[in-house]
Amino acid sequence: MSEIDVLVKRAEELIAAVTYDDSGTNGKGGNGGLLSRETIRKTDALRLALYDVKRATTPTPIQH
Repeated sequence: MSEIDVLVKRAEELIAAVTYDDSGTNGKGGNGGLLSRETIRKTDALRLALYDVKRATTPTPIQH
């Protein structure tokens, strides 16, 4: 696993943990209100940055 793959995996784990703490899953769990809106904004910014990294590093299928 490359260093970028490890970074992406850890970032995805962090995003999932912050999202769960804020919202829970299927209406259960979570600690809503314990996270600042700034933390949520930064998490969303990281989510978008990861999307860009994954898109840039994923090979595009060759169309025939």
